[in-house]
Amino acid sequence: MVVRILLLTAVSLLTACAASPDPVDDMPVTVEEQEPLIDRTQARVESVVTGTAQAVDNFFGSAEVEEQASVTRGRLSVGGQWDRRDGPRERLRLKARIALPALEDRASFFFGRGEVDDFVDGSGDDNIDTLPDRFNDFQDEDWLLGIGYSRDAKLQRGWSFGVGIRMKTPLEPFVRATYRWNLVFADDWLWRVEPRVFLQSQRGAGISVQNVVDHVLDETWLLRSYSVVVAEEEVEGVSWTSKLVAYQNLSKKHALSYAIYGTGETDYEVPLRDYGFELRYRRQISREWLFIELLTYVNWPRDFLIEERERNVGVGIEFEMQFGEWPGRPPRRQDQD
Repeated sequence: MVVRILLLTAVSLLTACAASPDPVDDMPVTVEEQEPLIDRTQARVESVVTGTAQAVDNFFGSAEVEEQASVTRGRLSVGGQWDRRDGPRERLRLKARIALPALEDRASFFFGRGEVDDFVDGSGDDNIDTLPDRFNDFQDEDWLLGIGYSRDAKLQRGWSFGVGIRMKTPLEPFVRATYRWNLVFADDWLWRVEPRVFLQSQRGAGISVQNVVDHVLDETWLLRSYSVVVAEEEVEGVSWTSKLVAYQNLSKKHALSYAIYGTGETDYEVPLRDYGFELRYRRQISREWLFIELLTYVNWPRDFLIEERERNVGVGIEFEMQFGEWPGRPPRRQDQD
């Protein structure tokens, strides 16, 4: 019942957003008439704020940048992690998106290996800067492929759709529809909301809502508040994650992030499944497309009432190779005959 109510609410919101027509002028206008001073000023402010947020997403390899349908890009990452609770683990991730110019750069083919949540409901690690307790093993990650479409090729605002398959036995097809909405206010704040409806063969229907608020302090610091809630047809409660992150830009080649987070599920025997702190250091090495990331964290996980909530300490390392077109990076020159 909860899921059905949330689904109806989300569909109503998405329909209302999509039904709002874009203004169309019948008469041609000059550049000055089309962009008055107040509009140009607002555009500059929006460019600075969104540009800062996108620069952070780009450097830290966020899924926010990868979702644009108008460009071809991807990343391959290999890493490992150790903590007191689960011992050593290893990880391999691949995500790639290939633009389809024949469809006006609004469609793209995507494929990869990683958490299905990244592709379906948007609550996976790539969208929340990798929470420590969700650093999965190889066998927990599957290959996925599909087709995505967006009304806005740069995916700044509006609808996007996706259909794909999780490559396992039996195959698990899924579909999703997302509406992205951005708002810049008070000159240095950016608010992003993404309601999404999805349908997956093994999970049934569901909805998720991402809420991100960025605050630009100066050229060095960016504060980000991130939260996501997910409701599924086959699950009684609602899962949620909340995270507060401070990004510190040390230079063009390296940066730090400091975070505090919590994650849980309503109607579960332990509503607060985990909370903790983490510190990440990310550095560009050797090439502009090669990165190393070091992670250390302390958290207090608890899955069942019968277990005690104990402090867990861990460390991790990951190497990432980016390929394709990324913001702020000039395209690679081709050898000429």
